[in-house]
Amino acid sequence: MAIDYRPGQTTRHLFDRIAPRYDLLNRLLSFGIDRRWRRAAVQALALPADARVLDAATGTGDVALTVAAAHPRIQVVGVDLSANMLHAARPKLGPARGRISLVQGSCESLPLAAAVCDGAVIAFGIRNVIEREAALKEFYRVLKPGGRLVVLEFSRPTRPLLAGLYRCYSRHVLPRIGSLLSDGAAYRYLPDSVDVFPTRQAFLAMMQAAGFRQVRHHDLTGGIVTLYCGARPVSDLCPRLSDSDRPA
Repeated sequence: MAIDYRPGQTTRHLFDRIAPRYDLLNRLLSFGIDRRWRRAAVQALALPADARVLDAATGTGDVALTVAAAHPRIQVVGVDLSANMLHAARPKLGPARGRISLVQGSCESLPLAAAVCDGAVIAFGIRNVIEREAALKEFYRVLKPGGRLVVLEFSRPTRPLLAGLYRCYSRHVLPRIGSLLSDGAAYRYLPDSVDVFPTRQAFLAMMQAAGFRQVRHHDLTGGIVTLYCGARPVSDLCPRLSDSDRPA
């Protein structure tokens, strides 16, 4: 039986429960490809050398560590709703400890001031957010003008054969392995949450509605995962002029 999908009401407790073996199952269930997906997301940020980056839904810190490894001066703020995920992340920080801050909080109300980040990324987390529109507006708020948002999320493959294979794997194989090593309910939740996530074009429209421009998407691994990108317009650097202030 599929888990009752109620984003936010269930996911915090699910992720608290699976935190101890989250990394192991990520590697095992994705056959190690998750590392490649995260590197692609960080590359898409196109960060300057001294950037400050938000890693929303940071989980156990894999994306934050990938961002920090991109350059020795990059600073990362990792935000996650699950205290257990953040607890699992802290021992992994190692030499990057001084450049990665971990904060418990929600994507809909980020604990950051406005226009302080050069880039923002959320990997495999946006589908778990209750108010996605509010979260996108928060990402926009904390980005500096010209800053880029990258969203990495599971998708429904567009090729019929791959879609059938992936659905069989996610519906039957993945939950069984999850039950053996962790929490089967959490891994039944994954295909449910992917099924109800907006289409690629619908999510791009949500990004545009939040203010992002130059929005686009790129499928990875046959569309199992999709990379979404958008930017806060550089024009936000300039105050908007009233009609009386405009040059003749």
